[in-house]
Amino acid sequence: MPIFIQSLPLSFSTFWRYLILMPFLAIGSIIFHFAIIIPFVGWLVPGMISVWLTVMGLRCALAARGYTQGIDGGTLLTVCLYFSVIFLGVGIILNLFMSAVFWLVQQAGLTIDPVGLFAGLFGASPYWSAALLAVLAPLAFTTAAFAVPLTAAAASTGPGGWNYKAFAGFGQGVIGLMIVMAVWLFSGHIFSIFGEIWTGFGLIVTMIWAIVEGESLPWDTDFAPFTALRGTLIMAWASSWYFATAVLTWERYAQVPQGKPGDHGEQSNLTTKDIRELRRARMRGNKSTR
Repeated sequence: MPIFIQSLPLSFSTFWRYLILMPFLAIGSIIFHFAIIIPFVGWLVPGMISVWLTVMGLRCALAARGYTQGIDGGTLLTVCLYFSVIFLGVGIILNLFMSAVFWLVQQAGLTIDPVGLFAGLFGASPYWSAALLAVLAPLAFTTAAFAVPLTAAAASTGPGGWNYKAFAGFGQGVIGLMIVMAVWLFSGHIFSIFGEIWTGFGLIVTMIWAIVEGESLPWDTDFAPFTALRGTLIMAWASSWYFATAVLTWERYAQVPQGKPGDHGEQSNLTTKDIRELRRARMRGNKSTR
């Protein structure tokens, strides 16, 4: 059974943790964005915030899986800075690649209609939905390919530190993760442009404002299709599914010993260094039995 299917039960126990954390992630993002004014460092701030949001989501899935290691601010900052530099370089390469692809498409006499791509987001046209997936595929592949390295980093953000193996596990489980990302994209419709964190934060702010002003809510409270509340909840669950899939993929790649969730004992404090030593010990044991 594919891991992205196996991770469905874990996605629900991740979901409620992530849902509680989302407003605080939005507030933290707003505060951290002020660091953009710092010369040079400001270039890395958006990437660092993106990594931070991903790591915190992954930690929700890790907690749901039974990993209860505390978090160290210095280690977390190092992880965010390190991956933001990598993603900045990858982003430049992706932009050059996409520019070349669009140029080739134009040379072939084809046109990419932004309105059509927008319609594809709603699934109104199979053709444009496929075109939208094709356009977003390079970015989705890159994001999915780094899921396992980021999970390893999220699992080792405690005081023990991180071993800087940024590309360890790169590309593991990429197909399943991209499928989950497609579910996230089309389930959120127009609200996927903003993501569940900012859409959810907007819902909370407008709700508070409406209560203070004594007015009715400016958005629908039912779960009808294409509504902000429905889109936010489904995107939040789909993100939880992504985090859960990444954690299970990381466990399989790193050969992490697994017991019952919440009953890991010392395993809940495993770092990537511990995992590497376990793998070496297992290899030595296999050699000795030959």
